[in-house]
Amino acid sequence: MATAAYIIRPQLVERRARLQAASGSVPDDYLRELLAEVDTALAKIEVGRYGLCETCNDSIEKDRLELDPLCRFCLDHLDDKERAQHQKDLDLATQIQFQLLPPRNLTLERWEAQYRYEPVGAVGGDYCEVSLQGDAASGNQRLFFAVGDVAGKGVAASLLMMHLSAIFRSLLSMNLSLAEIVTRANRLFCESTGPAHYATLVCGRATTDGIEICNAGHCPPLLLLHHGTEWLDSNGLPLGISPSAQYTVTQHTPCDGECLVFYSDGITEATSPSGDDYQHERLIQTLRERFQHGAHAMCDAVLHDLGQFRGATPAADDVTLLIVRRH
Repeated sequence: MATAAYIIRPQLVERRARLQAASGSVPDDYLRELLAEVDTALAKIEVGRYGLCETCNDSIEKDRLELDPLCRFCLDHLDDKERAQHQKDLDLATQIQFQLLPPRNLTLERWEAQYRYEPVGAVGGDYCEVSLQGDAASGNQRLFFAVGDVAGKGVAASLLMMHLSAIFRSLLSMNLSLAEIVTRANRLFCESTGPAHYATLVCGRATTDGIEICNAGHCPPLLLLHHGTEWLDSNGLPLGISPSAQYTVTQHTPCDGECLVFYSDGITEATSPSGDDYQHERLIQTLRERFQHGAHAMCDAVLHDLGQFRGATPAADDVTLLIVRRH
């Protein structure tokens, strides 16, 4: 917990200063209680006890500490009231996250998009977006899509994912190029999150002319052609690493029936009971077996094969798969 304490201490010191500045605007007893909580956490940092449950001395869950640096107990030792409140918050986060997911299938003239999203827990840190942009009446409509992965797991990662989603939805309402959207999203993400937070992301827009793609440190997309498969490498830093990072866009023109495949590493790094990784080669093979049956069949085939591969091994990471196919 030394690294966490190093990151948290400045936040706690700032919180204490803000509380002291609020003196006179809140009751004194209430203010003293809040200051005592902060001072207790700072004292634990000084003696190397920060992040340990006061009941069992085991580590408190990392995502809970990120949400509330003043946590004193692990989940196993919350009282009934705290446990009920935690479950209520988790249920609400789950509901909000699934409401943010796009429709399962979207089409735009000669394009169709299909995705599958399976968080490892009640909520996940993967980002998936598919939406229609522009005016259909003017013939200038575009299909926007994105897959991302926020560093971390659990509720804290899911909140960052929701934050990232809000940033992109705001930027998509503006008439910006794809490179400018990602550049601005990165700057906003850097300015509004902590230094330990970052997200890999690949996004694109499909029009009647083809597809443009921008990859910010995410898993390399696959271009499934009739007679082969191409890798599309990343060409930018993950979001949140540097506010001055620049991003470029590549252009692609698949033929009818060909498609682009976007995924999270929860697929390629899934492990079998024997400890083997699923890997890209098996993903490509499974996609190829259902290539002639369309995006819906390919998505289902990958999720089915992944389940068989894992067997009794529980999922260790969120799973997201998005296929954008030209009719």
